[in-house]
Amino acid sequence: MKRAAAVLVVAAAPLFTHAGRPLTTEDVAVVEDKACQFESWIDRTRDATQGWVVPACNFGAGIEWQAGFARTHEDSRSMFSSAYVQAKKVLREPEPAGWGLGVVLGLVRSPLRSSHRGYEDPYAIAVITVPTPAGTLIHGNAGWSHDRERRASTTTWGLAAEHPIAERWFAVGEAFGDDRTNPFYRAGVRVTATKGLDFDLTVVTRPGGSRADRYLSAGLTWQGPPFLP
Repeated sequence: MKRAAAVLVVAAAPLFTHAGRPLTTEDVAVVEDKACQFESWIDRTRDATQGWVVPACNFGAGIEWQAGFARTHEDSRSMFSSAYVQAKKVLREPEPAGWGLGVVLGLVRSPLRSSHRGYEDPYAIAVITVPTPAGTLIHGNAGWSHDRERRASTTTWGLAAEHPIAERWFAVGEAFGDDRTNPFYRAGVRVTATKGLDFDLTVVTRPGGSRADRYLSAGLTWQGPPFLP
């Protein structure tokens, strides 16, 4: 991916998510067995627009398989700019008086690079979710990613919260980043329009970053009932 913010969305994955949309930080939750979901969003900076489509399904064994594909429009050009595939497994379900634990494994594809343009960059994320008595969900991530072109490994992290503020409305916020750069911050809202369908709107920024590190993100998540054989 060309923009640093989008790179962190993948490396901390997709950290796609809910949390899910609109959070970059992962949560301890997977799609229901034999069911699928679809996420899509647009990130808009002053100079570029990037759109994502992210289908996910649980074929059984409690594992959510997810794939993400991005296309960027910049300088009057439109290009396939990034992709990833990942699997998420819940190891311990979150409880009202306890905590949940999960793990994410995935691969990133960067087609705009000069070399190593396939699904060659691996990442792994440990995920924890802690419910609070006030109804807030706290999500924490600690991860690792490897860039084969640069032959460099990076430690990634994320900390997020989502809190109900009205019927069907949730306030969301997070900080996420890695051990090499300043962190990103996100804040906004998510609304449940109807059962299985959410919309979200957030702003993202990075102190000291460029214009490409400040963007508006709008998206949706649809989750269907179990239907797979």
